[in-house]
Amino acid sequence: MINIGTLLKQTSRNSWGIARQMILDPRKCDVVKVGRDPRTNDYVLDSRVTKNMISRNHARFKYDEGKWFIIDNNSTNGVYLNSERIPKQEPQTLSSGDIIIFGVNMSSSEFVYKYEVESLASKDEIERIRAEKEKLVQEEVERIRKEKEKEKEQQIAGLKRKFQHEDTEYKKRLKKLETERCQERLAEQRRYQKAQEEITRIREEAKAKEEQIAKEKRIVEEKQRKATEEKEKELSEKLQKSLEELNKKREQERQQQDAILRIREEEALKLKKEIEALNSKVKDGTKAKQELEKMRQHLDESMEEELECCICCSMFMKACTLPCSHSFCEDCITEYLNRRDECPHCRKKVSLPIIPSVTLNNMVERVIQSRSIEEQEKRKQALEQRNNKGQMQAAHFEKLRKTIETAKKNGHSNYSK
Repeated sequence: MINIGTLLKQTSRNSWGIARQMILDPRKCDVVKVGRDPRTNDYVLDSRVTKNMISRNHARFKYDEGKWFIIDNNSTNGVYLNSERIPKQEPQTLSSGDIIIFGVNMSSSEFVYKYEVESLASKDEIERIRAEKEKLVQEEVERIRKEKEKEKEQQIAGLKRKFQHEDTEYKKRLKKLETERCQERLAEQRRYQKAQEEITRIREEAKAKEEQIAKEKRIVEEKQRKATEEKEKELSEKLQKSLEELNKKREQERQQQDAILRIREEEALKLKKEIEALNSKVKDGTKAKQELEKMRQHLDESMEEELECCICCSMFMKACTLPCSHSFCEDCITEYLNRRDECPHCRKKVSLPIIPSVTLNNMVERVIQSRSIEEQEKRKQALEQRNNKGQMQAAHFEKLRKTIETAKKNGHSNYSK
């Protein structure tokens, strides 16, 4: 006995591309394919409501040993048999009355079918049953269509009544709005006129105030100019007096230095005359020579004490004289004044630049020339060391000055003063 399976769609929702009925007839084919692709399936299921709900090759029905089986072809959303999802690629036996859902199982599923089994008795009976089923399906479709048309007509009638009522209300509101708009326009024109008058008045007041402010500003500027001129004149007079006093002070200090140098020169000349007198006596005998040698040594010691720098405790190298008349080596006093701005002897403030002493340098050269060659070489080496040290310090100070200038350009606050 041949079993013919029929799958009837259970939901009333009929969308494009959904088969209403599937006939599983083993006499025609023992494998029936269901899916979205019309080229490879016997029954096409497709929906525009839920895109890709059905896979291209969703499932297949297979007839074996007088029974129909359903198999899930690895579909995305699965196949449900009696509300339970069947395993993929595992045949499941179908019984009459089974509910089959293709896709997601939910209350609004589109692809819900009921499986029914018919035993093949005669061809006429089968055709009759098929015709009755088709008739029932057509009647159901016609009923659903009429219900939808009636529902649409009711909705249209309700919308017409609603639109008529809303049109009347709209006209009333429009008339009211036009009246209010006219009133607002008149009120706005009045406000505009008042505002224009107020603006004109404010502009006139502002113009008068600007003229008054300009007049006061000119008066204040004139006063400030006069005050500035008076201050500049007063400062100029003070500066002139200060310069005159400074020049007088410099002249006095220079005269004092010249007087000290003259005194030292006179003492040197006096000592020279004494030496010459002693030289004349030396010719008389050995005793006179010894006395002359003693006096020369005493003179050298006195000269060395006078020509000695109290800072380095050696004879002057590039002698310089301060305004207070005390003399020192140029390098020694420069290094000392970098730490303290006062004379090492008398502790007076040093306000003027140091002055090179040509007279002292000449006296030191004469004393050195009278010494031995060995002492002259030592003196020469000491001068070279001082010069090299001075050059190194000058290079160091120049490098430090450039560093400070670069820091100022970069905006470092520590070098801004």
